Amino acid sequence: MAEDDERFRTGAASYGPIGECTARDRPQGLLTYADREYLLGETEPRTAAAERKKRERIRRRIRHGIIDFGLAAQLAWDDQQMIFDDLVDDDGEITDEPLYEGLVETLEFIIRNTTVQGASFGRLLRLCLQRSLGVYYLWFEGLLVEVNVEHGVSVDTESAVALSEVNERIGSVDDVPTAALLALEEYGITSLEELRALGARIEQGGDTGPFPGRW
Repeated sequence: MAEDDERFRTGAASYGPIGECTARDRPQGLLTYADREYLLGETEPRTAAAERKKRERIRRRIRHGIIDFGLAAQLAWDDQQMIFDDLVDDDGEITDEPLYEGLVETLEFIIRNTTVQGASFGRLLRLCLQRSLGVYYLWFEGLLVEVNVEHGVSVDTESAVALSEVNERIGSVDDVPTAALLALEEYGITSLEELRALGARIEQGGDTGPFPGRW
């Protein structure tokens, strides 16, 4: 395989739920079938005003869906467990890939947007771990426990590669940081050829594509 044809990861170039081809592959959830069809590009509102209303409804539904998790926690314990019944097998291996990928996407969605807003994700994570582990040990072990949370995250911008320098500094997939690979894949950039084309466009002062950043 030629170097330029190397793929960053196997899978669809477009970002979407794992294994999902159409909006109706599974029952409605937080989003309606119509919402999914719009987000997957299967339908397009007839007017700009209709699209604004569609986006507003989706934003409202997602916001209140997140808030509804407080009510979901009131489900009987057995019902809660049944939602995740097939997540792993006896060896701890993931067996429900769509659900697992959905969990990853949920956390990524939360981290990304709380970070953009300037909220402390560390505080959010600490509260979640303390409450969830506290409940677990109370219910299953009959223990009142203290939960100590130690975590650290650092972003290395010193050795980062600017998109305008991609063609000079990126020789193979191994030169692209893992976090960058995952970020690029979200925007459908899954090969070195596509990354280099983007780099060349930016180097020449052209369109930055789908990136909404402030740089």
